[in-house]
Amino acid sequence: MAKEPFAAKLTSIWIGGFFFWIMKGFNGNIKEQFSKELESRNVWAGYFITLIFATVIGYVMLKE
Repeated sequence: MAKEPFAAKLTSIWIGGFFFWIMKGFNGNIKEQFSKELESRNVWAGYFITLIFATVIGYVMLKE
């Protein structure tokens, strides 16, 4: 993960943080989800969500 572009990691952190904020039912402030302790969790969640989204888009494009 250390050699990835900065923007890709930052985007994954945002996607992951927003996902967990939604899972909490929008309780609290979204900035609480972007703390340094939760960064690894947010990055991996963001990667998985992006991968799922790309797979669905690819499937839809190949299906038609």
